[in-house]
Amino acid sequence: MRPATLLRRQAGLSMVELMIAMVIALIGTIIMFQVFEVSEGIKRTTTAGGDAQSNGVIALYVMENDLRQAGMGFNDTPYVGCTIQVYDATRSPQDYTLNLLPVQITSGGNARTPDRLTVFYGSQQIVGNATTLQRSIDNLQTDVSFQVQNSFATRAGDLVVLLEPGTTKNCTLMEITAPAAGSYLDHRASTTYTLGWANGTPSKTVRFNKPGGWTSPVSYGGSGANATRVFNLGNLYDINGTYAYNGATMPVYNTYAVSTTTLTVASSFNATGPAAPVAVADNIVHMRALYALDDGVSDATVPYQTGAAAAGDGRIDRFVDAPKFIGLGSPWQRVIAVRIVLVARSAQPEVGSGGPGSACDTTTVATAPTWSAQQWPTSGVGAPSPALTMISLDLSADANWQCYRYKTFETTVPLRNWIWKSS
Repeated sequence: MRPATLLRRQAGLSMVELMIAMVIALIGTIIMFQVFEVSEGIKRTTTAGGDAQSNGVIALYVMENDLRQAGMGFNDTPYVGCTIQVYDATRSPQDYTLNLLPVQITSGGNARTPDRLTVFYGSQQIVGNATTLQRSIDNLQTDVSFQVQNSFATRAGDLVVLLEPGTTKNCTLMEITAPAAGSYLDHRASTTYTLGWANGTPSKTVRFNKPGGWTSPVSYGGSGANATRVFNLGNLYDINGTYAYNGATMPVYNTYAVSTTTLTVASSFNATGPAAPVAVADNIVHMRALYALDDGVSDATVPYQTGAAAAGDGRIDRFVDAPKFIGLGSPWQRVIAVRIVLVARSAQPEVGSGGPGSACDTTTVATAPTWSAQQWPTSGVGAPSPALTMISLDLSADANWQCYRYKTFETTVPLRNWIWKSS
């Protein structure tokens, strides 16, 4: 009987023992989940910071690369600023305008709205000075041959801009269909033309010359200082001296803007017409930009400036925003750099310090991202010019802005083509 009694006593666990084991297991599970929650929060914060870092670096790199090339092909600085009338057979609408400016800052209008930045440069492989008209063009109609001072390096497929200084005339973009003897250039709106410089003399369809001419044609002439300038923006079909079948070598006219939480870029020149805005980097929530002037007027926005300010000495004398720059008379000859700041945020919002349901306080007004810029706004010639100090960036356009972490990316990009101006 003893063995059977012993087996009955070892047959299982009592209810009390089972409940104690369950309590211990639940306590262990709670502890594990608490540790996991803390670990996941740290991981989320670290990952979000890394994402913001990557997005900001990519966005700034892309913009900086464009800015360093701004103005290539038309860096006769006294003559820029005109409105270019453009026809493009691949667009809808086909007629549109561009501004002959290396870089243009469009003010957001208030501290919460991001600025926009437009960059323009040509695609030519070798940059040369503008040539001038030798004979007036009385009426820029469909087909015209015009004589220039020097047609060197101008070929069929080149895009050129005609600008007459000292007037309020629009500029005109045209596609050269053939160079001719006696320094003449042909502008035809016929259906096709040949690229005599390329192997096999391939035939191309005219894209940028308006059939029938402009409704209000523009005449170009002038003499001496006011002789019409002809700027070459590059060839549509030449990449590093090799014929490009797809016509990929377009001039660049890119507009950068912040759309909700994405930095986008839209191009006015594209192989098949105007491109819709495309994303450059996610979670970019703000952008500010200033012009850097070398105009001899120091207003304490450049604290590291030493000695007396002098126009044209190659040093930045002051930074101005877009409204004030226009109020100063748009001194394009004195623009030598652009200062920009981008604000990147974490991808995921974070819970407030009070726990789920509490108000967000990941970023507060006191800890909001800042940049070294003038107080906003400073518009008009007589507007105050405060010292360059760390200014908070207003992110309150998003009601939940305090739920995120932010990183700022700030730089000043020299406009090398504008500094190495041809006149």
